[in-house]
Amino acid sequence: MTRHNVMGREGMWLAVLAAGAMYAAAYFLDSPVPLLGDLGTCLPSPNKWPIPPIVAWAIDTALMAIATFVLYFFNKEYQLVPGSDTVLPGFFLLMAASNPWISGLLTSSTIFALANITCMAVLFGCYRKRTAAQEMFLIATIISLGSMIQYAFFFLIPVYLIGAMMLRCLGFKGFVAFLMGMAAPYWVGVGMGVIDISWFHYPTFTNLFDGFDTNTDLFIGLITIASTVLVSTILALNNMVKQYAGNTQRRLYNSTMQLLGFVCSVCMVLDFNNIVAYTATVYLVAAFQLANLFALWNIRYGRRWLLLIAILYLISFILMTLI
Repeated sequence: MTRHNVMGREGMWLAVLAAGAMYAAAYFLDSPVPLLGDLGTCLPSPNKWPIPPIVAWAIDTALMAIATFVLYFFNKEYQLVPGSDTVLPGFFLLMAASNPWISGLLTSSTIFALANITCMAVLFGCYRKRTAAQEMFLIATIISLGSMIQYAFFFLIPVYLIGAMMLRCLGFKGFVAFLMGMAAPYWVGVGMGVIDISWFHYPTFTNLFDGFDTNTDLFIGLITIASTVLVSTILALNNMVKQYAGNTQRRLYNSTMQLLGFVCSVCMVLDFNNIVAYTATVYLVAAFQLANLFALWNIRYGRRWLLLIAILYLISFILMTLI
């Protein structure tokens, strides 16, 4: 067993089974807290979509499966984490499933994470490309469409503009294309009559504490998220030591992912009542750092450490659903 194959296919299948069990338990135990408020700019947020709860949960589960699938091939294509191990998709799936705020009902969190994986794949594909107008237009269009149902997408604008500058693919044409991509969905939607001007509104802000009968699951959820952010930050600083001396392109890719994690972490603090929207993406960045740790460093008893981490998230899930 090499340090690049700590988890393997067997571990990935166990992660899928564990995540599937947690997704099912989160819904059928009726543990998720219904989200309040309408957080889109002109269209209803996913929690307001007029569909049966089980259909909404099935959509959320399918989106997470797609995100995990895309993430695996995204990393295989760009090698952000060296090697062919499955720690990245496996632990992203486990972390997301362990939080019933994400796994028990349809929220914008999974959509937000899937959009970021897609945008990162597009951005990385134009590394040092002089003319990346089409790619920047596509990224901005995804962000703009997402903002219609969740205003948190607007906070991704600096992430991808700075990321494009870091990857040396943002020129004047690319910047103009980005602005056009932000405006196009709204322009087309209003122009074709799909979106009525009267639908535009300020997001309905509500207090996160209002949805909880007790503060126990809220406290455990916040502790889990805060611990994930803290450990992810420590791992990022640790991994930078190896990445700095390694491949420049891979280092810039990882720096862009770290920027995404930093912005989402800051948004969690400043936009606390909308914390769920950023949670899956924070788990995504944390999974990147964890996977890099085992790929870049020779960690003894790697499988035991992964098992321990998985158990901690499982305990968090049990406490949030049963207490």
